[in-house]
Amino acid sequence: MQRSSTSILAGQVALDVPVTDRAEASRSVRPLTLYDALRQGDPHSRPHRIEAGDPPELNVQSCAIGRVEMLKASGGPLSIDTDGSSTVARVTALIQIEGTSTARQGARTAEIGPGDLCLTRSGRPLSLRVEGSFRFALIEAPEDEIADRFPLWRAAMLTPIRGSSGVPAVFCDAVHSLHRWQDSLGGAANDGLADAVINLMGALVCFAVPINRDCVQQSLFQKDRIKKIVQLNLRNPALNVDLIAGSLGLSPRQIHRVFSDEGISLMRWVWVLRLEQCYRELRQDASGKRSISDIAYTWGFHDQAHFSRAFRKQFGISPREARSQLNTGISDATPAL
Repeated sequence: MQRSSTSILAGQVALDVPVTDRAEASRSVRPLTLYDALRQGDPHSRPHRIEAGDPPELNVQSCAIGRVEMLKASGGPLSIDTDGSSTVARVTALIQIEGTSTARQGARTAEIGPGDLCLTRSGRPLSLRVEGSFRFALIEAPEDEIADRFPLWRAAMLTPIRGSSGVPAVFCDAVHSLHRWQDSLGGAANDGLADAVINLMGALVCFAVPINRDCVQQSLFQKDRIKKIVQLNLRNPALNVDLIAGSLGLSPRQIHRVFSDEGISLMRWVWVLRLEQCYRELRQDASGKRSISDIAYTWGFHDQAHFSRAFRKQFGISPREARSQLNTGISDATPAL
């Protein structure tokens, strides 16, 4: 897991430009996103100046879990204005652990108290103000993945969400756990964890838009369409992601993303469905006179050797053994996957 940390003294500015040019640099250069400003310790996103005493330290720790970025920050008064990123659009969840933050984005303003959280868009300009000491966590996920899975996501942006119970509490606990165990995470498991985080962020969307009780059902609408197309074309040997995408007016990338939380790839799922249909036909009396190769061909398997290997790997027996069980009195239930 990628991990980094930085410490910045609030109220102090260190620029590699002449003193006379600092004011102009401060006006002309601003961070693209809140995450970037905090992670990089951007001096142009400096906290409010402290009139007396030593300036408090801004401590930042960040890490990545696959395509999900996480960060924890703590310190004193903070004032950040971002321009938004036109190239990398992400949805950011801000979890306020201590202190109170005021976030403004577009026409919306949210005051986030201890234990609260809200969602923002990294692609839009954002202002964040924290008047006293604070501690909060940020977590960012690709915006298009949220949009693909959860159609009502825009309505949830900059809506204060109480994190004391229910879905928000589960999300906060998950983020805290990921930070706690970040040093032991890594490898292929990170993609699965990223999927879980994105789905939890989608659940926050549904929680933040209570006027629509069918939010979760709507978020699954595209997946249901995909499955219907597959079922209708299961015998079609040309069935692939491009064909499915063209039938639904989506891109192949969107198809993969919508299906990504199934725990199995889309074409692997198609492959399993076809094998199950072959198994059922081999176990039916009406199929007794049809050859194994004919049944396999009917369900999209054109290579008999490949089909036999795949069948044995899936069910633990050969196609011929499955057919022979027809006359042995063994149950004809399809083996559990």
